[in-house]
Amino acid sequence: MQIKTQQTLGTLVSLVAIGFIAITLFNSIRQMDQANIRSDFATDIVAKGISGLRLVAFEYIISRPERAKLQWQQRHDSLARHLAQDVFEQPEEQAIMRELRQQHQYLQETFSELVSLDSQRNGDEQERTLSREVEKRLITQIMVMTQNSTADATRLARITESRLLDAQWRTTWLVVLLVVLIGLLILVNYATSITQILGPIRKLKQGADAYSRGEFSFRTNVTVNNELGDLSRAFDLMAARLTESVLALEHKSALLQETNRELESFSYSVSHDLRSPLRGIDGWGLALLEDYGGQLDSTAHEYVNRIRYETQRMGHLIDDLLQLAQVTRSEIKRELVDLSGLADKIAYQLKLSHAERKIEFVIQAGLTVNGDLRLLDILLTNLFDNACKFTGPRSTARIEFCSGIAEDPATKLRVRTYFVRDNGVGFDMAHAQRLFGAFQRLHRASEFPGIGIGLATVQRIVHRHGGKIWADSSPDRGATFYFTLAQTGPFPSGTSLIPLDGVKEAS
Repeated sequence: MQIKTQQTLGTLVSLVAIGFIAITLFNSIRQMDQANIRSDFATDIVAKGISGLRLVAFEYIISRPERAKLQWQQRHDSLARHLAQDVFEQPEEQAIMRELRQQHQYLQETFSELVSLDSQRNGDEQERTLSREVEKRLITQIMVMTQNSTADATRLARITESRLLDAQWRTTWLVVLLVVLIGLLILVNYATSITQILGPIRKLKQGADAYSRGEFSFRTNVTVNNELGDLSRAFDLMAARLTESVLALEHKSALLQETNRELESFSYSVSHDLRSPLRGIDGWGLALLEDYGGQLDSTAHEYVNRIRYETQRMGHLIDDLLQLAQVTRSEIKRELVDLSGLADKIAYQLKLSHAERKIEFVIQAGLTVNGDLRLLDILLTNLFDNACKFTGPRSTARIEFCSGIAEDPATKLRVRTYFVRDNGVGFDMAHAQRLFGAFQRLHRASEFPGIGIGLATVQRIVHRHGGKIWADSSPDRGATFYFTLAQTGPFPSGTSLIPLDGVKEAS
């Protein structure tokens, strides 16, 4: 059952139960009010009706005042109207009321006879004696009837009072029952919340904490039949699949480690086993030229020199491939690197190695970054060397290394970049997608030497530092290589594209 259905059903049951008790309590209170009215009615019959009528009758019997006769009549009429009201429903109470009405009627008739007898006292002695006897009998009847009426009215008052107490007790118990029922509903709702909602939520939280720690063997095992149960089963299924994925990843990791060991073994073989034959070929070629060069014609000299050139080129290719593999596999050791100082050192070495050329290096001061010093040295060395190579046709080569804000061509966001710019021969951007591939060249080897590994190495170093690299160029108008070493947020569109403040010429 879904949580919403459970809550709706529980609410309906609670409302029905509370409504039933409320209706019952309302009826009980109404009955108690009616019992209270009947009790007051019965008390009024005794206190205000029959007792008052009896006192007036005593006053008339004792002193025969005219006023007492008038008061009797008034009180009699008032009590008659009171007795005429139909306020009782129980047969016993109705029987008492009928008897009180009948006694009241007899009392009226008896008192009327007594009044009539008082008006006939002027006869002879015998008549007067008879009148006195009749008067005594009438007075006795009045006393007996008032006494009986008082007793009946008192019994009626006790009955109504008893029923009032019963109604009060019933109302009290209904209130207690209502409180107990509400308490039970609260307990049932609390127990349902614990077993159906809070307990599963606690288990799911434990599962989420366990999964965040990588403990995918944890299972929530929630069996409730609601949304939380569905979520728990989804959690357990996800954990099972993650466990399978982790096992598969561990297996692949083991295979990758084995592959890395094989690559290291291969790199060792390339570094030692292949270099030795290449050095031998180059050495024996040099010995051939030195020892037998005079016996060889110009064609033979050219062939031997080509053999030596290709073996040397093969050695450089092996070195570059080993460096590319090392860049890919080596561990990043981050530290604060002075890029400006590093660029100054590389520029100085390149000026020494190209002493015959006029090369101007412009390097922005104060550039620092958190990265791997060794890899960043390889990165700048390749970019600077690449710029030196493609500025060869220029009488004065200009190479800049600065930092600024440029637009990322992939995301169209303005980001903080570093760039190396030259005034070399440039290239056609139509072939830019081949730029960072291994062994990819945009110029003929006869024009510019190289094997096409340098920019592939640069790209891998940038990617290992979490950055991007791209280029902008056009034929015979130089090239600019932008790269980021840590992805930063976008900059406002009004920011200057490439600020060159602080740029200095390398010594």
